[in-house]
Amino acid sequence: MTNRDAPAAQVPARPLSGVRVVEAGLVISGPFCASLLADFGASVIKVEREDGGDPARLMGPRVNDVSVWWGVMTRDKQCITLDLKAAPDRERFLELVAQADVLVENYRPGAMERLGLGWDTLSARNPGLIMLSISGFGHTGPDAKRPGFGKIAEGLSGVVPLTGRPGEVPLHVGFSLADTAAGLMGCMAINMALLDRERNGGRGARIDVALYEPLLRMAELQLALHDVAGIAPQRTGSNDPYCWGADPHWGATPGHGRRYVAAACSDRHEILVCLDGASAPAVAALAGVAPGSTMVVLDAALRAWTATQDVAAAGEQLRAAGIEAARIHNGLSMAESPYFLARGDVQRTSDPAAGQLSVPGQLPLRGPRSGLRPFHAAQLGEHNAAVFKGERKASAALDLTPDRPD
Repeated sequence: MTNRDAPAAQVPARPLSGVRVVEAGLVISGPFCASLLADFGASVIKVEREDGGDPARLMGPRVNDVSVWWGVMTRDKQCITLDLKAAPDRERFLELVAQADVLVENYRPGAMERLGLGWDTLSARNPGLIMLSISGFGHTGPDAKRPGFGKIAEGLSGVVPLTGRPGEVPLHVGFSLADTAAGLMGCMAINMALLDRERNGGRGARIDVALYEPLLRMAELQLALHDVAGIAPQRTGSNDPYCWGADPHWGATPGHGRRYVAAACSDRHEILVCLDGASAPAVAALAGVAPGSTMVVLDAALRAWTATQDVAAAGEQLRAAGIEAARIHNGLSMAESPYFLARGDVQRTSDPAAGQLSVPGQLPLRGPRSGLRPFHAAQLGEHNAAVFKGERKASAALDLTPDRPD
């Protein structure tokens, strides 16, 4: 990996310090990948259109007209504007890429080529370039040109039919799972390519990730079922269809698998209880039903019992009885939890316009968290002058050294 930018003496270097990234991404998957790289020290320049920029600027809740989501997404990036359809700005983009280690883009396949900025052109200009392309269906195959959307990709991946009640339509999760999973896998692939480049003589790489592919890989067992039994897994609510409750029981004999019961408590919080063959008798005793009761009876009794307890008391009693349980958290409760704050998973910060905020920390944890700017909602073209040194016509004036927090 490169180390062109010496870190400030007072701030320990983050693992990707000196790695230069150009992000030509929109909304979620590409920008999320670049955000992860920036969290660990990469110098990221985000390129936006001049007529409104990334649509993510308009998404999510706003506080005093500041987009909270945007402020996390761009907290440690430099944001510039270029019109890639105009020859002068296209040349500036080429100069940026020529000095970069990584390019992240998530346009529809063919878009970069139509602009004269395809892989062949860019790699000729910078043979060491690592280019990550994320798209709905990938850059190969009969559906490559189709537009991609996260929820469509989730349906394509095979994970959606695993969640929901038997006999009812399946359910999607309530956040951008495919987009963020693709960004996460893209981040991993970039780091592998950086390592390979360092070990093997400075060669670049083209990385092609379809939105559905990371989830397909994560739910790998479903493919084995085709050859083993010729059937698809049957959803069983929020539980794993491969274990307890599935027919046949994959990976566990009946009565010995693991299942989870979500239950409401008296203080309107919820708790998740883990049941298996070993803990069922203890749950039966705590809930006041006969040992050996059916799962239907045990579930109903457990929910009736938790309804009489606040979430803290329920958790303490369940764990004291040897039953694993945990509060089901949401964004509000996580921001107030001493546990998440102590881990650094949630950080409290402030913004001159938005005020006090809770934001995600640097994840995964790697030693002391240092040098990360927790929040910065960059304005459109905010860093044009810094990157181009106020001289947008002169490519020699390009500066990829990012702003850093004091």
